[in-house]
Amino acid sequence: MHKTIHTVVFEEKPGGGNPAPVTLDADELSAEEMQAMTFRFGEESVFLMKPARDDCDVRARYFVPLHEMEMCSHDTIGAVTVLVKTGRVTKSPVRLETALGQVLVDWEPDGDTVKVSLSQFLPRVKTEAPTKEEVCRALRITPDKLADLPIQSTATSRFKLIVPLTDKETVCALEPDFEYLWSLCDKYGTTGFYPYAKEPGDDPFLFCARQFPCRAGYPEDPATGVAASALSAYLIGHRLIPLKDGWNEITVRQGEAMGRPSLIYAACFIENGEVTATRISGKARLD
Repeated sequence: MHKTIHTVVFEEKPGGGNPAPVTLDADELSAEEMQAMTFRFGEESVFLMKPARDDCDVRARYFVPLHEMEMCSHDTIGAVTVLVKTGRVTKSPVRLETALGQVLVDWEPDGDTVKVSLSQFLPRVKTEAPTKEEVCRALRITPDKLADLPIQSTATSRFKLIVPLTDKETVCALEPDFEYLWSLCDKYGTTGFYPYAKEPGDDPFLFCARQFPCRAGYPEDPATGVAASALSAYLIGHRLIPLKDGWNEITVRQGEAMGRPSLIYAACFIENGEVTATRISGKARLD
């Protein structure tokens, strides 16, 4: 019999983070039943079941209220935390079977919580992107609010349109034209807009961002690991942060404008000037 445990992931402070319902023993549920449950939750949800692949420990299926997804990082962090807390997994990494293939998820105890890090894929970029005029219309901003940097769809999992803005105030004040924004997502093959800016202060690795997904059933997401990971790849690809051999990690604040402050850690591993691995890290709280 299936059982749902509710978690909150990437929480920076009380009231923040991204809810992630985790349903265990979902083998008997149909895709339609999983979709209906997700619609009822009104939140991105993950369903865990026995794997079909011999090289995986658990199979995971991911849904937003209106459709199934290939992968969701915050749901994965919630799922692995639940598996650890319920004693269903006792060693790291957990080998997850997803629609994108095998995903390795490392975890370690951290006091009363569990720190979870999940691998992403190597960075990819699209050659086509919306024009500045299209982006300004979608975000309802004037061109001077765009930073003088490329607007680019980037992915280490799902493609997100990285939109560099001049400052945090502009990011927080956005009020998009969602129908037009979604039409641009369809036109350019991206799954959401991820406008970002550097956080005020001297930390070159600290950024703020917002995520406007394409027809997910809600207009904004308080914490989006795959988007933060895409941002880290974008920043490194354009040499916009100091780089070193090994892991280069950024911290992304998301959800502030929604009153749901969240912290996401995203990193790329660099060898000989090339990105050879990517990951997202965070914690979940059982709600």
